[in-house]
Amino acid sequence: MSPLWQRGPSPRTAVKICGITRQADLLEAARLGVNALGLNFFPGSPRHITHDQANALLDNWPPKVAAVGLLVKPDQPMVERLLRSVPALEWLQFHGLTQPPDWPVPRPWIAAFAPKSELELAQLADWIKEASICPTPPSAVLVDGHAPGLEGGTGVTAPWQLLENFRPGLPWILAGGLKPGNIDQALRQTHPDAIDIASGVEERPGIKSAEKVAAVMESISKITSQ
Repeated sequence: MSPLWQRGPSPRTAVKICGITRQADLLEAARLGVNALGLNFFPGSPRHITHDQANALLDNWPPKVAAVGLLVKPDQPMVERLLRSVPALEWLQFHGLTQPPDWPVPRPWIAAFAPKSELELAQLADWIKEASICPTPPSAVLVDGHAPGLEGGTGVTAPWQLLENFRPGLPWILAGGLKPGNIDQALRQTHPDAIDIASGVEERPGIKSAEKVAAVMESISKITSQ
């Protein structure tokens, strides 16, 4: 089991819920055992929050849950501005990178991609090798569903058939279209270290459903305990 977001021994696949906008959802997800929660700073997302809103959530953040900040096409000044304004973020998640950062990233970070084909998956493997020698290599890689013009929370399923033997050499996270009804198949087919869910556990964008989160956690516990 990968140590990704684990604070203590656990046989269960790690879980991140992305697009948190409300304190009630944050606390309920933590109560249900979620390992990490994501705050989306991409203005084009329906789950976007401001720095002030993020700090209000982080003021009451559960101690055993990792706080992850999502950025799209970040550069060094963007990251530095975010962390000066929201210093309690523990992890970063970068979407839309074409090249690994040639500057130090001041938090552990996740590189997110949405490959559509075997060729693009092979290109991703090359990208990871290149990133291994950058000033701060990524701590994990996330594979999402491809939705042109959107970054995260798209509800589009990742290409599971391409990921059956995906072993990138660092912890990897499955995202894209995950929900209570398909978690079982997704885990059995792809065997990720962690999963990342946004729209699949929502009533509407940014508003999480405690019932759906609970169903996901129950399914994962059953699968990974077998």
